[in-house]
Amino acid sequence: MDDTSSQYGVGSSEGNLEKNFRLLHALRRCYVFIDEADQALGSRTQGAGDSGVSGRLYSMMAEEMSRSSNRGRIVRVLASSRPDLIEVDLKRPGRIDVKIPLFPITEAKACFELLRALSAKKGLDVPESGFAELGALIPSRLTPAAAETLAVKTYRAVRTKGLDPLAAYKESLRDYRPPVSPELMDFQIRLAMDEATDPSFVPAHFQDKSAER
Repeated sequence: MDDTSSQYGVGSSEGNLEKNFRLLHALRRCYVFIDEADQALGSRTQGAGDSGVSGRLYSMMAEEMSRSSNRGRIVRVLASSRPDLIEVDLKRPGRIDVKIPLFPITEAKACFELLRALSAKKGLDVPESGFAELGALIPSRLTPAAAETLAVKTYRAVRTKGLDPLAAYKESLRDYRPPVSPELMDFQIRLAMDEATDPSFVPAHFQDKSAER
Protein backbone atom coordinates (compact mmCIF):
# COMPACT_ATOMS: atom_id res chain seq x y z
CA MET A 1 0.00 0.00 0.00
CA ASP A 2 2.90 2.33 -0.61
CA ASP A 3 2.27 5.53 -2.51
CA THR A 4 3.65 4.80 -5.99
CA SER A 5 1.95 7.66 -7.78
CA SER A 6 5.21 9.54 -8.33
CA GLN A 7 6.61 6.57 -10.25
CA TYR A 8 3.60 5.34 -12.14
CA GLY A 9 1.29 8.34 -12.25
CA VAL A 10 -1.76 9.30 -10.28
CA GLY A 11 -4.25 6.42 -10.06
CA SER A 12 -1.82 3.50 -9.98
CA SER A 13 -1.80 3.30 -6.17
CA GLU A 14 -5.58 3.21 -6.09
CA GLY A 15 -5.57 0.57 -8.84
CA ASN A 16 -3.11 -1.59 -6.93
CA LEU A 17 -5.21 -1.35 -3.79
CA GLU A 18 -8.33 -2.31 -5.74
CA LYS A 19 -6.49 -5.37 -7.08
CA ASN A 20 -5.62 -6.34 -3.53
CA PHE A 21 -9.28 -6.09 -2.55
CA ARG A 22 -10.34 -8.30 -5.45
CA LEU A 23 -7.74 -10.89 -4.51
CA LEU A 24 -8.94 -10.96 -0.91
CA HIS A 25 -12.55 -11.36 -2.04
CA ALA A 26 -11.52 -14.26 -4.27
CA LEU A 27 -9.85 -16.01 -1.31
CA ARG A 28 -13.18 -15.86 0.50
CA ARG A 29 -11.67 -16.54 3.95
CA CYS A 30 -8.36 -15.04 5.03
CA TYR A 31 -6.45 -13.01 7.57
CA VAL A 32 -4.80 -9.76 6.50
CA PHE A 33 -1.96 -8.41 8.64
CA ILE A 34 -1.28 -4.68 8.30
CA ASP A 35 1.92 -3.56 10.02
CA GLU A 36 2.54 0.10 10.92
CA ALA A 37 -1.17 0.67 10.43
CA ASP A 38 -0.96 4.33 11.42
CA GLN A 39 1.07 4.88 8.22
CA ALA A 40 -0.28 2.17 5.93
CA LEU A 41 -3.97 3.06 6.17
CA GLY A 42 -3.54 6.61 4.92
CA SER A 43 -5.16 9.75 6.21
CA ARG A 44 -8.38 11.62 5.50
CA THR A 45 -6.28 14.78 5.00
CA GLN A 46 -4.28 15.25 1.82
CA GLY A 47 -0.54 14.77 2.23
CA ALA A 48 1.80 17.43 0.96
CA GLY A 49 2.75 16.75 -2.64
CA ASP A 50 0.87 13.45 -3.00
CA SER A 51 -1.89 14.83 -5.26
CA GLY A 52 -4.52 13.60 -2.81
CA VAL A 53 -3.44 9.94 -3.11
CA SER A 54 -3.28 9.40 0.66
CA GLY A 55 -6.82 10.68 1.13
CA ARG A 56 -8.18 8.52 -1.70
CA LEU A 57 -6.46 5.41 -0.37
CA TYR A 58 -7.85 6.16 3.06
CA SER A 59 -11.38 6.49 1.67
CA MET A 60 -11.07 3.20 -0.22
CA MET A 61 -9.79 1.40 2.86
CA ALA A 62 -12.50 2.87 5.09
CA GLU A 63 -15.20 1.75 2.65
CA GLU A 64 -13.71 -1.74 2.33
CA MET A 65 -13.42 -2.19 6.10
CA SER A 66 -17.11 -1.25 6.44
CA ARG A 67 -18.44 -3.87 4.01
CA SER A 68 -20.77 -6.14 5.95
CA SER A 69 -20.22 -8.86 3.34
CA ASN A 70 -16.61 -9.16 4.53
CA ARG A 71 -17.49 -9.86 8.16
CA GLY A 72 -16.36 -13.32 9.21
CA ARG A 73 -14.59 -13.78 5.90
CA ILE A 74 -11.79 -11.22 5.84
CA VAL A 75 -10.22 -10.64 9.25
CA ARG A 76 -7.85 -7.68 9.40
CA VAL A 77 -5.17 -7.58 12.08
CA LEU A 78 -3.64 -4.13 12.49
CA ALA A 79 -0.40 -3.46 14.38
CA SER A 80 0.80 -0.05 15.47
CA SER A 81 2.89 1.52 18.21
CA ARG A 82 0.93 4.76 17.70
CA PRO A 83 -2.75 3.79 17.57
CA ASP A 84 -3.63 7.39 18.39
CA LEU A 85 -2.49 8.34 14.87
CA ILE A 86 -4.98 5.99 13.20
CA GLU A 87 -8.02 7.94 12.08
CA VAL A 88 -10.78 7.78 14.69
CA ASP A 89 -13.50 6.60 12.34
CA LEU A 90 -11.34 3.70 11.17
CA LYS A 91 -11.26 2.46 14.77
CA ARG A 92 -15.01 2.45 15.30
CA PRO A 93 -16.91 -0.85 15.86
CA GLY A 94 -17.69 -2.49 12.57
CA ARG A 95 -14.26 -1.63 11.21
CA ILE A 96 -12.10 -2.53 14.20
CA ASP A 97 -14.08 -4.52 16.74
CA VAL A 98 -11.40 -5.59 19.21
CA LYS A 99 -8.31 -3.65 20.25
CA ILE A 100 -5.82 -5.78 22.16
CA PRO A 101 -2.92 -3.96 23.84
CA LEU A 102 0.55 -5.52 23.94
CA PHE A 103 2.78 -4.63 26.85
CA PRO A 104 6.45 -5.12 27.67
CA ILE A 105 7.29 -8.04 29.94
CA THR A 106 7.82 -6.87 33.50
CA GLU A 107 8.66 -10.11 35.31
CA ALA A 108 12.33 -11.12 35.16
CA LYS A 109 11.51 -14.83 35.12
CA ALA A 110 9.17 -14.44 32.14
CA CYS A 111 11.83 -12.39 30.33
CA PHE A 112 14.37 -15.10 31.01
CA GLU A 113 12.08 -17.81 29.61
CA LEU A 114 11.53 -15.74 26.48
CA LEU A 115 15.29 -15.34 26.02
CA ARG A 116 15.74 -19.09 26.53
CA ALA A 117 13.14 -19.86 23.86
CA LEU A 118 14.66 -17.42 21.38
CA SER A 119 18.12 -18.86 22.06
CA ALA A 120 16.91 -22.42 21.55
CA LYS A 121 15.69 -21.45 18.08
CA LYS A 122 19.28 -20.47 17.30
CA GLY A 123 20.72 -23.68 18.70
CA LEU A 124 21.90 -22.23 22.01
CA ASP A 125 21.19 -24.15 25.19
CA VAL A 126 20.55 -21.81 28.10
CA PRO A 127 19.89 -23.93 31.22
CA GLU A 128 16.89 -23.08 33.36
CA SER A 129 19.24 -22.80 36.32
CA GLY A 130 20.89 -19.84 34.55
CA PHE A 131 18.18 -17.54 35.88
CA ALA A 132 20.05 -17.40 39.18
CA GLU A 133 22.97 -15.76 37.37
CA LEU A 134 21.07 -13.62 34.89
CA GLY A 135 17.93 -12.59 36.78
CA ALA A 136 19.41 -9.46 38.35
CA LEU A 137 20.70 -8.26 34.96
CA ILE A 138 17.42 -8.60 33.07
CA PRO A 139 15.79 -5.20 32.36
CA SER A 140 12.53 -4.39 34.10
CA ARG A 141 10.52 -3.86 30.90
CA LEU A 142 11.52 -5.96 27.92
CA THR A 143 9.66 -6.04 24.61
CA PRO A 144 9.72 -9.11 22.34
CA ALA A 145 11.69 -7.12 19.73
CA ALA A 146 14.29 -6.11 22.31
CA ALA A 147 14.50 -9.72 23.50
CA GLU A 148 15.13 -10.86 19.93
CA THR A 149 17.93 -8.30 19.62
CA LEU A 150 19.52 -9.60 22.83
CA ALA A 151 19.26 -13.19 21.61
CA VAL A 152 20.93 -12.32 18.30
CA LYS A 153 23.70 -10.37 20.05
CA THR A 154 24.30 -13.31 22.39
CA TYR A 155 24.38 -15.76 19.50
CA ARG A 156 27.03 -13.66 17.77
CA ALA A 157 29.11 -13.50 20.95
CA VAL A 158 28.98 -17.29 21.27
CA ARG A 159 30.05 -17.79 17.66
CA THR A 160 32.70 -15.08 17.41
CA LYS A 161 34.15 -15.00 20.92
CA GLY A 162 33.76 -18.62 21.92
CA LEU A 163 31.75 -17.74 25.03
CA ASP A 164 29.28 -20.14 26.57
CA PRO A 165 25.64 -18.95 26.34
CA LEU A 166 25.41 -17.79 29.96
CA ALA A 167 28.62 -15.77 29.76
CA ALA A 168 27.49 -14.31 26.44
CA TYR A 169 24.14 -13.30 27.94
CA LYS A 170 25.86 -11.65 30.89
CA GLU A 171 27.89 -9.57 28.46
CA SER A 172 24.84 -8.69 26.35
CA LEU A 173 22.70 -7.76 29.34
CA ARG A 174 25.39 -5.61 30.94
CA ASP A 175 25.69 -3.63 27.70
CA TYR A 176 21.91 -3.47 27.13
CA ARG A 177 20.37 -0.10 26.38
CA PRO A 178 16.59 0.25 26.00
CA PRO A 179 15.60 0.90 22.35
CA VAL A 180 13.30 3.73 23.46
CA SER A 181 13.46 6.18 26.34
CA PRO A 182 11.53 5.40 29.56
CA GLU A 183 9.35 8.43 28.86
CA LEU A 184 8.39 7.14 25.42
CA MET A 185 7.78 3.66 26.83
CA ASP A 186 5.45 5.15 29.46
CA PHE A 187 3.63 7.10 26.75
CA GLN A 188 3.13 3.99 24.60
CA ILE A 189 1.92 1.98 27.60
CA ARG A 190 -0.67 4.65 28.39
CA LEU A 191 -1.79 4.63 24.77
CA ALA A 192 -2.18 0.85 24.84
CA MET A 193 -4.24 1.02 28.02
CA ASP A 194 -6.47 3.79 26.70
CA GLU A 195 -7.10 2.03 23.39
CA ALA A 196 -7.97 -1.40 24.86
CA THR A 197 -11.59 -2.37 24.23
CA ASP A 198 -11.77 -4.45 27.43
CA PRO A 199 -10.17 -3.58 30.80
CA SER A 200 -9.38 -7.27 31.30
CA PHE A 201 -6.83 -6.96 28.47
CA VAL A 202 -4.69 -4.76 30.74
CA PRO A 203 -2.54 -6.69 33.25
CA ALA A 204 -3.20 -5.86 36.89
CA HIS A 205 0.34 -4.51 37.26
CA PHE A 206 -0.30 -1.77 34.72
CA GLN A 207 -3.78 -1.06 36.09
CA ASP A 208 -2.27 -0.50 39.53
CA LYS A 209 0.35 1.85 38.10
CA SER A 210 -2.38 3.82 36.35
CA ALA A 211 -4.35 4.16 39.57
CA GLU A 212 -1.29 5.66 41.28
CA ARG A 213 -1.13 8.59 38.82
